[in-house]
Amino acid sequence: MGETVLQVENLMKHFLVKSSKLFGKVRYLKAVNDVSFSINKGETLGLIGESGCGKSTVGKTIMGLNNITSGTVNFKGRDISKLSNKEMKPLREEIQMIFQDPYSSLDPKKTIGYQVREPMDIFNIGTDKERQEKAKEILETVGLSYYYMNRYPHEFSGGQRQRINIARALTLDPELLICDEPTSALDVSIQAQVLNLLKELQRKLGLTYLFISHDLSVVKYLSDNIAIMYLGKIVEIGDVEEIYKNPLHPYTKALFSAIPTHDPKIKKDRIELKGEIPSPLDLPSGCEFHNRCPYKKAICEEKSPILKSIDSNHSVACYLY
Repeated sequence: MGETVLQVENLMKHFLVKSSKLFGKVRYLKAVNDVSFSINKGETLGLIGESGCGKSTVGKTIMGLNNITSGTVNFKGRDISKLSNKEMKPLREEIQMIFQDPYSSLDPKKTIGYQVREPMDIFNIGTDKERQEKAKEILETVGLSYYYMNRYPHEFSGGQRQRINIARALTLDPELLICDEPTSALDVSIQAQVLNLLKELQRKLGLTYLFISHDLSVVKYLSDNIAIMYLGKIVEIGDVEEIYKNPLHPYTKALFSAIPTHDPKIKKDRIELKGEIPSPLDLPSGCEFHNRCPYKKAICEEKSPILKSIDSNHSVACYLY
């Protein structure tokens, strides 16, 4: 066990939703609902789930882009969940984020060189010449020539733009990178290049990743541990090999049964979930998954299960265990 870089405990993020009626009832969208996990230095935690389950909200809330409703976020032993924007600014050097869309996350009016060195300008790091040299070095680290520095984002492919985003995130030498589906908008061949780059950078620089994705194969390749989210809650978490070999939660089993095989002759037993996904505006009582679960018990409709340890590095929130 290495040093714990990030520890999230009972994180909740609820968004206020006003009624369209004049005197209508105010409701809350429960995007993240009691999430806890930790990541050790140099490791990767993969966060998996369907679209709308709250994965990206977790990342943005850790970054301080969303205000926390309740819970704590500890970075290297310090609680950063209640810090103001001004107090969070020094921590931006140590925590950076790679966003999902490589197109909209770059300013079309600014050159690549300007955008890569901009974080150093904001934090007033080094001289002008040192910043320029560092920007060149970082671009070459991610596989791009420094000749590109005077070009604009529209002159690059999607994969090249995501490399630029990675370069910008690395400029301040962060310790923690939150990767919000960084390969989902890229072609498969380009995805492989970006994933290999992230893995190589982690090995060289000792980076710690929170890798958010809905692609199960991508997460398995990059992660040491994985957490499966459903409707704002983690339903299973543990070692990546253990969970892929022995998924326990019915939702995890259904997700993994949908992974296509490399050999078309091999037939998999596909688990098809029936019923609609509940709205986070109106969550069901008890277990959030009970209306789609083929193994539900009476208690599942009454009380939400908590994460229980099955072994040293595998926990599941289900009354079957």
